[in-house]
Amino acid sequence: MKANNLSAAKSHVAAAIAAQPGNRDARRLRATIHTLEQQRDALLSLARSCGDIGHLACTSRDAGIALQIDSSSKTARRLATRAMREAELRPEPQPQAVTDPLPAMRYVSTHH
Repeated sequence: MKANNLSAAKSHVAAAIAAQPGNRDARRLRATIHTLEQQRDALLSLARSCGDIGHLACTSRDAGIALQIDSSSKTARRLATRAMREAELRPEPQPQAVTDPLPAMRYVSTHH
């Protein structure tokens, strides 16, 4: 759990429960891992949605948080890597030209 590797933690907890079915600590850890997996999955869903609409910063952020929760998540790593690559390939935004309308002009010569 210290390395945030949910896959390895889940395997170790399953082995502990198999060896000692009444182990309360192992059962508590299993519940914690389940909660963390749900959080990871929700973040991955958000990251995918952001990617679908082209919001690379959002994709990268959510996939990065998912990786912090579960360093073994291949999906989180793939989404974060793809967002970084796409951001690198995206051209720099060009400054927009000022397109304010010209102020209304009065015809001074016709006034006199």
